[in-house]
Amino acid sequence: MQKTITTILGIAAATWLTGVCADTSVLAVRLGAKDAAALAKFYETAFGLKQIDKVADKDGATTEVIMRFGATVAAAKAGNSPEFLVANREGGETAGPMAHAIFHVSDINATVAAAKAAGAKMKGEVASVPIGGTPIKIAQMTDPDGNALEIMELPKGADHLPHP
Repeated sequence: MQKTITTILGIAAATWLTGVCADTSVLAVRLGAKDAAALAKFYETAFGLKQIDKVADKDGATTEVIMRFGATVAAAKAGNSPEFLVANREGGETAGPMAHAIFHVSDINATVAAAKAAGAKMKGEVASVPIGGTPIKIAQMTDPDGNALEIMELPKGADHLPHP
């Protein structure tokens, strides 16, 4: 099943920067992991991201996986969606409560089901939250490493959050 998913870095920040600074855009989102390669598999299974590159330490162990959206790895490498980086955390660091990834999806129920099947945990239920007077469906989740995720379904035809 093909899903159209867009990674957004910060609800207000990304929208504000795009509107104010025409030459500014989201380059990448980076989340920490206990095991970058394992967590990258979660993001591939749950959201369809494809590995386009990786960074390894001097012993050859993967320390960061670089991902992008695309129907195939070749399409992801050739594409221009923002990169999604999954990097090993230093030492015993844990996921922070504020930093998180926000995904724009076309079918929130299908995406939540896929994410849960891949190992994500829900925080509450899917809610309808008015943003700029428009109801937006939002699900709060955590990935298998505890990183916070927001899944957002905008009204049909909308490609960004409404702001008055």
